Amino acid sequence: MKKFLLSCLAFFVLGAAALAQNNVVLHLSPRLGNAPFALNTPVSAGAYEYKINRLEYYISEIKITHDGGQETPVTDMHLLVRPALDSMYYLGSFPQITNVESITFSVGVDQAHNHLDPASYPANHPLAPQNPAMQWGWAAGYRFVAIEGKAGVNFAYDFEIHALGDANYKTLTLPTAAETHPDGDKTIHLVADYSQVLSSINVSAGLIVHGSSGKAVTVMNNMKDVVFSAETSAVLNPAFEGTFSVSPNPATAGKAVATMTLPEGGDYRISLTDLSGRVVINQPIAAGSQTFAIDQPLNAGVYFVQLWQNARPVAVEKLIVTQ
Repeated sequence: MKKFLLSCLAFFVLGAAALAQNNVVLHLSPRLGNAPFALNTPVSAGAYEYKINRLEYYISEIKITHDGGQETPVTDMHLLVRPALDSMYYLGSFPQITNVESITFSVGVDQAHNHLDPASYPANHPLAPQNPAMQWGWAAGYRFVAIEGKAGVNFAYDFEIHALGDANYKTLTLPTAAETHPDGDKTIHLVADYSQVLSSINVSAGLIVHGSSGKAVTVMNNMKDVVFSAETSAVLNPAFEGTFSVSPNPATAGKAVATMTLPEGGDYRISLTDLSGRVVINQPIAAGSQTFAIDQPLNAGVYFVQLWQNARPVAVEKLIVTQ
């Protein structure tokens, strides 16, 4: 099965004519070095190891540079990234974008929104109250990055770094093209190597930092300088010889079936995520010919159904849910 990652995705607005819209998707591939990211996975820091058991951060003020230096902002969008699987975020429909040249975004919450009341947002908004909390207080605003885990001998020591503060709002630009699908839609592929979040920070004996100075500044600089890069090999596994499909599509109220034939010898998993990157389903499945019932109380919208083999994506289908 040879095809580019997400090549089967063709976004459209429900009820609109099926015309090319130049929809743009941001795809974040989470890594720990060369390995896929997973919570509670040992990470080598030279003389010691650590495990991350919480990692959350905000992205805001996204801007796409394209077609000879034109700049198109993605307005009124905040992403709360909780790495688990590959995350895909629908940025919008931009008919004016043909050739993507770079993407700019900031880690944190912009000052205009950083000190507003979280309770004023709908419950499903990234800036609404979260559990665990991402809002620190009226004066300080939101936690821009929250990373926690265990480190040292037998992972006996706790570390927590919560970075916040308007002065630590970091903006970066990554030169990158976008994958263009047959219908004109675009996917911007980025790698996020979370083994670099703690670069130059020793947590072997534990460390607690909640604030806007010291190691919190180092974390934010790492997020700006060394965590993100452009993906250069965003392709599905060309050696995968199985089959994978989802029907009916569109589906009513989240009731659909994934039908698949999976060769022996693989560690398989199926996932369902929404356009905000929220993981709705993440479940291991066995090899062989089978069906998997997608039966969730889903809101109307667009979802991604992905098949994983040995922690790498091998197939993905877009699922349209109607009510």
